[in-house]
Amino acid sequence: MNEIEVLIKKFLEYIKSYRKYSENTLHSYQKDLEIFLSFLKENGISEINRISKRTIQRFMIYLSEKNLSPRSISRRLSAIRSFYNFLLFNDLVDNNPVEGIQNPKLPKKTIKYLNERELVEILNLMENDIDVLRDFAILETLYSTGMRVSELCNLKKSDIDFENKIIRVVGKGNKLRLLPITDNLIQTFEKLNISEKSPNEYLFQTNRGGKLYPKYVERIVKKYLSEISEDGRVYPHLIRHTFATHLLRRGADIRSIKELLGHESLETTTVYTHVSIEHLKNIYKKTHPKS
Repeated sequence: MNEIEVLIKKFLEYIKSYRKYSENTLHSYQKDLEIFLSFLKENGISEINRISKRTIQRFMIYLSEKNLSPRSISRRLSAIRSFYNFLLFNDLVDNNPVEGIQNPKLPKKTIKYLNERELVEILNLMENDIDVLRDFAILETLYSTGMRVSELCNLKKSDIDFENKIIRVVGKGNKLRLLPITDNLIQTFEKLNISEKSPNEYLFQTNRGGKLYPKYVERIVKKYLSEISEDGRVYPHLIRHTFATHLLRRGADIRSIKELLGHESLETTTVYTHVSIEHLKNIYKKTHPKS
């Protein structure tokens, strides 16, 4: 194991043990840095101080020649940038070759979301069907809170404050946020016999009584919501987009949505304003006499 491999291993241990990154995020960092490490080995670089700004630029060209999208290249560069921030903070390097290198220009991200009326209709039908109550509760929780699927899977019954109608969510970087929950959602929990004194630790379980996992939630989302997606494709994160879009359309301010979603930067949240503006354009065209 060369010097760079040792440092990458230390970095991955740090973001797992101290930053408490999720398994998915940890896997992404590991994969991106392994690709970078492979490139360095191909070019005979095994010492950290031999990596220069030119090395990073050549790596980006290398990725581009492999027909990677600007978004994928940007993600790998961000992983290297985080790696060097860790090295600099711990005085393991003297310089940062990533400094000054800009991420590739990304195309405007198109946010997909579900039709509000159809989604509410499906949830209303599910709510009155005792046989799908657990699945309804999972979908209702995702839509009512906008939480990530990984956050949903890790929810414990002790995270629900029934008296104050709040649910505690541990997000990226082990950051805690408090989300309001509706009376309807509390009633759903009560129908499922979920209370602070319930014996099971986690809020939701699989059919076999185990802890939820992302693929399991994905199957539930696809089962009930695929018919109301324009292209038939649905995934749990789509409900998060839907949550934010519907709030914005109904007048919620962008900073409040940022806090509810647990975004670190307001810039991440402003992507939803493009959806809202398109909605306003359509209304304008349909209603203004001169449009």
